[in-house]
Amino acid sequence: MSTQTTISIDLAKSVFQVAVFNKAGKLQSNKEVPAAKMIKIIAQYPGAKIFMEACYSAHYWGRRFTKQEHQVGLVPPHIAAKYRIGNKNDKNDAIAIYEASKCANLHFVKIRTLEQQDIAALHKHREGYKKERNKIANRIRGFAREYGVNFPLGINALRKHLPEALEDAENELTPICREILHQLLEQLISAVELVKTATKTIENLAKTIEPCTRLVSLPGISWLSASMLYAKLGNGAAFKCGRDASASLGVVPTHSGSGGKVKVGRITKRGDVYLRSLLANGARAVVVNTKEKTDGLSCWVRKLKTT
Repeated sequence: MSTQTTISIDLAKSVFQVAVFNKAGKLQSNKEVPAAKMIKIIAQYPGAKIFMEACYSAHYWGRRFTKQEHQVGLVPPHIAAKYRIGNKNDKNDAIAIYEASKCANLHFVKIRTLEQQDIAALHKHREGYKKERNKIANRIRGFAREYGVNFPLGINALRKHLPEALEDAENELTPICREILHQLLEQLISAVELVKTATKTIENLAKTIEPCTRLVSLPGISWLSASMLYAKLGNGAAFKCGRDASASLGVVPTHSGSGGKVKVGRITKRGDVYLRSLLANGARAVVVNTKEKTDGLSCWVRKLKTT
């Protein structure tokens, strides 16, 4: 039997669902309260166990409650959803979080430090610029094709050939369309520079973090992937072995078993999609550059490619 009060919280922007369970695990209250009221409720239970879904603002509240000497656990959202009984609403979600927290094999999401949060924010910031860059490029291609002008694939190729198209008097681009494309070209150049600046900022920060400097010594790990690994996994203390860390990222094969027979499939698509894409690109770079190398990893990769 637990010797502590347990509080589960369904997070939101301004109104939170707070469920309080006594030492015996009996529900005492399940209320919808604003942030200020939630803080007062939690202050009534020193040293309580607090569980939340690992979602919007969870890391902030996790750091705050940890400083107040509460035991905090962040439950993966897809796990909490499996424990929900009845319709999806805030009250049922708060109870589901509590039920999920009692699972003996549950791996809680590690609360990010402010340094890790900064890195994660920089990566999201950079991805936002990349998406905007791609949107502008697609807009340029769409407008130009309506006038019979096509550009080769790639941002660099587009930047090279668009000025040539604007100066070409033989194509069907009208003065209005040329002005539109000229403005979009300026926006594209600006977006490309913003991506470069954000990338440089992440790299410079990563170079000051000791775990990142060790991670980049691994084949296929760049400063971008090293920094995001650090933001996601921290110092790795939450994992018993490397396979547990891989599983948290979804970089493990699927498997299904019945009647004592287990079938192993392809790598799953669970976990952090962005980080997994960084790792996949790094792995692809390693595979491409193994042709003439004689180290153990390169020989193993070449052997896999021939089987």
